[in-house]
Amino acid sequence: KKTGNIMVYCVLWRKDNLYQMFTNVIFPTEEEAASFAKRSKLKKKHDCKIVKYDYKYFEGVETIEE
Repeated sequence: KKTGNIMVYCVLWRKDNLYQMFTNVIFPTEEEAASFAKRSKLKKKHDCKIVKYDYKYFEGVETIEE
């Protein structure tokens, strides 16, 4: 059997000059992650990003490879 990669997404925000996970919730679609970010009322100053989940975001990264 062939199994496909499952893509999940997370919400990042810029804090202390690092992009970090805003919440520990992982979303099955980009749309659901974006909806959560909007409901959380993240402001432009938070530099919010929706990205494919990667464990490295728990500790924070300086830049995001897109």
